[in-house]
Amino acid sequence: MSRLEVPLTGTTLWYTGELVLRAYLDLLLKDAASNWYQETFRVDSGTDVTSLSAARAKALGLPLPQRGLTVPVTTTTGTTPVVVRPGFLRLRVVGMAPVEHVIPCHFLGDPDAPPPGTMAATFPRNLLGLTGVVDKLRIITDGTPFPPHAPHGNLIVERI
Repeated sequence: MSRLEVPLTGTTLWYTGELVLRAYLDLLLKDAASNWYQETFRVDSGTDVTSLSAARAKALGLPLPQRGLTVPVTTTTGTTPVVVRPGFLRLRVVGMAPVEHVIPCHFLGDPDAPPPGTMAATFPRNLLGLTGVVDKLRIITDGTPFPPHAPHGNLIVERI
């Protein structure tokens, strides 16, 4: 079994002073020419399907469905229409044995959106969801502090 531990990231909300913990995982994504590109995904157990910006996918040369569907997407801030292109990602987890996984992914937005670095291109975030992942990887959040390396605990990833 391959195993990886990644420190949880802690951020203080400026308006309430609360500590918010997040887990990030670096993945290698395979393009149509079999090249690998590293991207960081936020691990989100509340996300049903992994998502990646269609513009980012196009920039990396990932296989991208031509047509999309406009669907209502509900988040904590409300419901908004979003163009979704259902497809798949071929990936490996950085720091683990080089096993290739294929998972469903929703490519979001316009693939011809503004270039990376502009405000419009920074959203949506790369989110690693549950579908197609939990049968391949065991993902555990362990809040046991390990100062100074992981003062808020670790994200533990194991290959099943």
